[in-house]
Order: sequence, then C-alpha cells, then structure tokens
Amino acid sequence: MSDNMIEETVRRLLANEVSRELLTAVEAGAFAGALWQTIAESGMTKILCREAHGGIEASWPEALPLFYQVGYTQAPVPLAQAVVGQYMASRCGLDLAADSVFALAAGAQTRSLELSSHEAGKPATLSGTMTAVKWARHAHWLVVETAGCIALVDARESGVRIEPKADAASLPADTVVLDQAVVSHALAAGIAGLSRPLEVCYAATTAAQLTGALDYALDLAVQYAKDRVQFGKPIGKNQAIQQQLAVLAGEVACSYAAATTALRDLPAIHQHSAPQAEFSAAVAKVTASDAVRTGASIAHQVHGAIGFTYEYPLNFATRRLWAWRAEAGTSTEWAERLGQAFIQAGSDQFWPNLTARTLPSAVGAAGGADGHAGSMQAERNATHA
Repeated sequence: MSDNMIEETVRRLLANEVSRELLTAVEAGAFAGALWQTIAESGMTKILCREAHGGIEASWPEALPLFYQVGYTQAPVPLAQAVVGQYMASRCGLDLAADSVFALAAGAQTRSLELSSHEAGKPATLSGTMTAVKWARHAHWLVVETAGCIALVDARESGVRIEPKADAASLPADTVVLDQAVVSHALAAGIAGLSRPLEVCYAATTAAQLTGALDYALDLAVQYAKDRVQFGKPIGKNQAIQQQLAVLAGEVACSYAAATTALRDLPAIHQHSAPQAEFSAAVAKVTASDAVRTGASIAHQVHGAIGFTYEYPLNFATRRLWAWRAEAGTSTEWAERLGQAFIQAGSDQFWPNLTARTLPSAVGAAGGADGHAGSMQAERNATHA
C-alpha cells in the first residue's frame, strides 16, 4: 500500500466519522467504540507490524498520515498509542488483537515505579503511581517503560487501579496505581542506539499529531480572514494579519519538517539500529511544542473572541494542542536532555554529533554521509530547541 493510499484512506475515514457530536460525547466520558472498531478493521493499528501479525511492515514515514490526520481532525481515539504499542509487541513476537486499546507511560511518568526482579516460578511485578496516562481507563494494555525495561501489563487484571482524570482537552489522562501488577510480557525491543524506544517513538508520533492540529488551526484562520469583512473588505487584506498568518504557516512548516525527520529516523520493524532517533525525536517534540505556543496565539488573535467559544471548532483544536504539548515529555524536558548530553560530552563533540543528528552517546554509530546530508536541517532544529 502506497503512502498516498494510506493518507487518502485515513483522511476519508476520519473526515466522515469525526463529528462535533462525537467530540462532545467523548469529552463527556464516552469512548468512540464504533469509530475504533472501524479503524481496527481497516488495519491502521497494525500498519507497522510484521505480516505474520496482520501488519504490512510499513515504515514510520508511511504511517505519518495516521498521526497527522488524528491531529487535523482531532479524532478522539488513541490511534497513535495503539500503533506504537502494536509495533513494540510485534517486534517481540506478540500478535495482539487489532482492536486492543493501549495506554503508554514513559519518562517522568514512571520514575516512581518499582520493578520486582524475576523469581523462580514467579513473574515480575510493578508497583507505584503514574499520572496523566492517556486513555488508561479504556485500555486493554498498559505499556510501561521503566528501569530499562518495557513492560506490558493487562489493565484489567488485579493490581491495577485507575483513577479517572482529564487533560486540557477534557480527554482521559488518568492516574494509574499499580500494586504488584503482574508484567504479562517483558518486551526487549533490541534497538541499538536507542535506550528508551517507547519514549522516543511516543514523542515522535505526538509531534506529528501536534503538526496536524496546528495545520488545522492555520486553515481555520486563513478561511476566517477571507470570510470576515470589516470596513468593506476581508480582514485578510490587512498586511498585519497577512504577516501573522505567514508566521503561523512558518511554524507549521518547521513542525512538519521536524516531525517527518523524527519518523524517518525511527527503525522499521526489521531494523535493529536507530542512532539518530532520540536526537530527532527530541528536536521534533521541542519544535512542535514551541510552535503551539506561537501558532495557537496567532490563530486566536485572527479570530478574536469567537475563537474561544465552545461552539467554534478552533476551541477543540486549541485545547488538544495544549494537551498534546504536555504529552510524551514537555519541550523543557526534551530540551534539557539535549542540552545535558552535549554539555557532558564537551565542546569537541558538539559539531560532529550535531551534523550527524546523534546524541553524544550514539556517536560513531551513524553513517557519515547520511548525517552530513541532514546537517543544515539539524542545525536549524537544534537552534530552535
């Protein structure tokens, strides 16, 4: 299946199924079950998986339209989480149901967790509290990255308690309390140069979602500037508004470039090395998150008061932008990680790693020619970060 076919399929499906009524119902606590079943039956959740597990072994860039369209349509489903979860499971030989709902937890969310060691005849367990775990109340599986391990936990088993919470978009962002929850499967991703594959994949897909939602805000603002007439002419004729819309378009373009680079550097299902993935994911998440701050402000300035009303679609897009900006690691957390890695490596390692798009710990693993080919884009992204 070509990327154009994937893009057209997901665009048409979400455009037809995502309505204001559905968005409102999910924000009130419902789950979009019918839409989720349609997505699962289309094969989208397993797009990256091995053919033996029902996938098509697509690359991450080929899956970009899924994450982008979830953002553009604000589809209230955990599609990105399912794609990442199914990918991790398939890498480790697990064939899970296509309609499984996944909740992902990594980074700061899992720092308080304790992973018990394997004992003879007993499985490992997890104990502790995780906050702001998206879609946990609806999840079949919790994918938890902690202590150098990716653990798959059955969310419906004993030892898992979920306290419903909501994010800025009024979508599930629950507190999960684990009390010796049994680890059903310990996933060994086996990706050289990538110590935290779940966190990195989650950040890259979230950056792509942010790009889609920001592009939607741009389209709304441009159309409103054409339609809104003051003093006998559309407000889009004013040079000040044109300049602001150009800034917003530039933020979308930068975010899109960073997100596509991050997805390109993630390993496909049969690849076992990704030396550039963590650097690119960090840059993408920082770039997209910072673009939200500027872009959402401009979109609302163009719309004026109407953009804040619950009845207007920009309200839904903006709240998701705010919520996703804090998901999969904040821009501050990722920027600090980049900064600390380069500071600890010393000045001699700065330029070689920057032009190779690698963190200092992964230097030497990337091919020189490929690294230098992306040096100009890497320089712009790192400066933005």
